Parts: sequence; structure tokens; C-alpha cells
Amino acid sequence: MIKINLLPSKKKPARKITELQQQMLLAVLILALSGTGMGMYWQSLSSKIAGLKQAKLAAEAKIKQQESMLKEVQSVEEERKKVLEKIDTIKQLKKNQDFLVRLMDEVSKALPPGVNIVSLTEKAGKVDFDGTAFSNNDIVRFVENLKTSAYLHDVNLQETVQATVEGIDVYKYKMQLTFKGV
Repeated sequence: MIKINLLPSKKKPARKITELQQQMLLAVLILALSGTGMGMYWQSLSSKIAGLKQAKLAAEAKIKQQESMLKEVQSVEEERKKVLEKIDTIKQLKKNQDFLVRLMDEVSKALPPGVNIVSLTEKAGKVDFDGTAFSNNDIVRFVENLKTSAYLHDVNLQETVQATVEGIDVYKYKMQLTFKGV
């Protein structure tokens, strides 16, 4: 009878890695490490880019917020200027009111009987009068009374003319003075 041995009779020697295979293995390992390193570097750059984009968006949002705040501040400044202008106007009106009241008070104190004021104009402290009187003496008395006032200066009688108004003989006069009151 024949016996067949199915067991391996000899051990095959371990296959030796050749120098070319070692170099190929080393090259693959280096390429794998390089690829992994480049991938990690790319990932870090991508995360930096994403972070910078987020920072840019945050900065743009802050800029928009500050621009809106700046517009609000400018509108408040404009409102403030308008209010200050209104206050200045009110102060000027009050000053002019006191000015005119004082002027009319001084003129009324100096006005003798028989003398009328037809028109009165004031510009920058210069006051022009037009009026009528029954006599030249009344006009002279009016001028003298105006000269005694502490607030009225440079009283100048410019002209007197005799005229007839509604059948009555009167004297028309023009006068100018400087008011330094209030």
C-alpha cells in the first residue's frame, strides 16, 4: 500500500525583502506621511481661513453697528444745533423786546403834550422818528427832553417843515438818535 504524505515536507525559507522593495516601502511610507502632513496643514489653513472669515463678518457687523450709532449721534447733534439756534433766537427776541420796551419808555417820558410820533424805525441801535407837533417850541422841548435821557445819545433833529394836515397847521419833523439801553 502506498502511503501519501500530505504534510509539507520542507519549510520554505522566509522570503527576503530586496533592497528595491525596501526603497519602495520607504517611499510609500514617506509619501503617506507627507500626504498626511499636507492634509493636516491644509486642514489647519482651512480652519484659519474660516476663523478669519468669521472675524471679518464680526468686524463688518460691528462697523455697521457703529455707522448706525454715528448716524444717530449726528442726528442728535443736528437736533442739538437746531435747539441751540431756537434758544438763541428766543434770547435775541427777549433782548429786542426789552430793548423796544426801554426805548418806548424813554421816548414816552420825553414826549411833551402836543407832539405826536407818526413813525418810528430802528436799525442796529439807530432810531428814526417822523412826527408832527403844534409848534416848533414843542419840537425843541421834545429834543431837549430826549437829550437828558441816559439811554439816548446823538439826538439830531434833521428837519422841521410847516404843513397843513386836515385843515390844521402843524409842524412835521424828522429826527434821528442812537439808543444805548439794556
